[in-house]
Amino acid sequence: MRRVSNIDQIGVGDVIVFTYWLIAHQGIVSGIVKKNEDEVYLQVIHYGTQSIFATRTIMEETLLFNLRTQTVYVMSFDGQAFESETIVKRARSRIGEKRHQIIHNKSLQFVEWAVVGTHVQWKRNTTHGPLHLYNVYSWEDLHKGSIVEFTYYGIDHQGILTECDEDQRKITVIHYGTRGYFSTRTIMEDTLDMDLKTQSLKIYRYDGGRRYNEPDLVVKKAKERVGERNWKAGNRSWDFCLQCLFFP
Repeated sequence: MRRVSNIDQIGVGDVIVFTYWLIAHQGIVSGIVKKNEDEVYLQVIHYGTQSIFATRTIMEETLLFNLRTQTVYVMSFDGQAFESETIVKRARSRIGEKRHQIIHNKSLQFVEWAVVGTHVQWKRNTTHGPLHLYNVYSWEDLHKGSIVEFTYYGIDHQGILTECDEDQRKITVIHYGTRGYFSTRTIMEDTLDMDLKTQSLKIYRYDGGRRYNEPDLVVKKAKERVGERNWKAGNRSWDFCLQCLFFP
């Protein structure tokens, strides 16, 4: 991280660190307009807010900085960064998002995602090897045949992704579902509303050494079991997903 002493040291696509609501805060520079030798207007994409108590939202706003009186840094990152144009495009794709979390999804994680593609991840061990769980923030992160995790009747639930429609904000999954709390659990194909700006969606990725099925085969195996009513311990929606991914 280097301190900025003059305007020429800031470029579009850079991540700057500045004081925001009295704390260090990160944002992506999407535009630069020089006012004078010391002052500059920067368009910044970040997890911002209009007041302390308002909902944090990813926004693009113009902020005035005086480099003589204010401390501004440019962040550096480990790993290969995207081109500046791509960084700004990725950042703008999330404008309007309201999924701020203090630990897993604040401005720092947002800029890391936009610049180097870093995702916050968790590891879930299975008998087939570990699977890594990532937050989904962009429709480009979704791939058919993947195991996705979403909220279903108030709890985390898994299914096989078979379709995704960004324009309609819908995903289609095959999972062990139900039409009501007291209805029989059945493997079904459901189309769900999914607004990535406000709703939580996660995706599992496998990078172990064990062989796994290609996406088309995963979807085929899932569709073949639609209508099954054999939900029990060891054959719940999570188990169903693993069977589609790993069983020959």
